[in-house]
Amino acid sequence: MFYKYETHFHTSEVSKCGRSTAVEMVRAHKKAGYTGVFVTDHFVNGNCTVPRHLSWKDQIDLFMQGYELAYEEGKKIGLDVFFAWEYVNSPYGEDYLTYNLGYDFLIAHPKLYKLPFDEYSRVVRENGGYIIHAHPYRTADYILYEPNPKVDLIDGVEVNNTTSDSPHNHNERAWELARANPQLLRISGTDIHSVDIVGLGGVAFPYQIKSSQHFIDSLRAGDGYLIIDGQITDMEGNIVDKAV
Repeated sequence: MFYKYETHFHTSEVSKCGRSTAVEMVRAHKKAGYTGVFVTDHFVNGNCTVPRHLSWKDQIDLFMQGYELAYEEGKKIGLDVFFAWEYVNSPYGEDYLTYNLGYDFLIAHPKLYKLPFDEYSRVVRENGGYIIHAHPYRTADYILYEPNPKVDLIDGVEVNNTTSDSPHNHNERAWELARANPQLLRISGTDIHSVDIVGLGGVAFPYQIKSSQHFIDSLRAGDGYLIIDGQITDMEGNIVDKAV
């Protein structure tokens, strides 16, 4: 038996690119047999619905809405919901999934969105957070330079980004990056914006995950499996279970 978790998940309440609400997404993942999801809405410096003229506290309160709505619905129907976010390294367009931090951290760091990425990485990791480079070789009009992953500033890489609005994710290059840097954790994510494509990506474990830290610890222990195109694979992409 596998417990499945979506690791890259957007809500229409907070991510401008989101097309389904938090409640719709949670219900769809429960129906698809997932045990939990990580809500990773675009941070306030990215493709986010939160008005930038508001106070920092008001911005963060609004930013949390997608997660909070998902969490409350998850409690009702039995789906675990964890908080994370997708940070953009402006103006270059690189995206970083940030796990294991929460509201108190964000409130305490009102200049977080202005930091250069090396400083962002230092602050996040010193406070117990973890950074996974999302779709590290994506090409799109809004990405200004040739991707140049900063392996010393991240904890892992999204080796499989199932689908998004970008024309080219270049997952094969992400796999090459991970294999060349075995210290990096590997995850798969659907990068889901709509209930139309639930079930294609994520990470699975042989036991239930209790927290974001438990998620990271379990990956480090080698207990994780990747969900790629709806099939459970090992950390090299070899299929171990087609019936997901």
